[in-house]
Amino acid sequence: MRQRADWMVPADDAILEYLADAGEVPPAVIGRNIDSHPNYVGERCRTLAEYGLVDRREDGYYAVTDQGQAYLAGDIDADQFDSE
Repeated sequence: MRQRADWMVPADDAILEYLADAGEVPPAVIGRNIDSHPNYVGERCRTLAEYGLVDRREDGYYAVTDQGQAYLAGDIDADQFDSE
């Protein structure tokens, strides 16, 4: 079972799960698919990127990282990550 860090919110899991399935997508697309406002999704993506769970591409798209995949698989707890 996944262990969320104190800084995480429930939307973070939905964002990571969507990215794991969809690949590289912008926050607006993620928001439409998880029923969340794109601005909020963008804010959460930036936070997830600070902790290394997602990667922000030059074009504003986001993708889940290997660490993010490991978190989704339950192999590591998110509280093990430090913000950059």
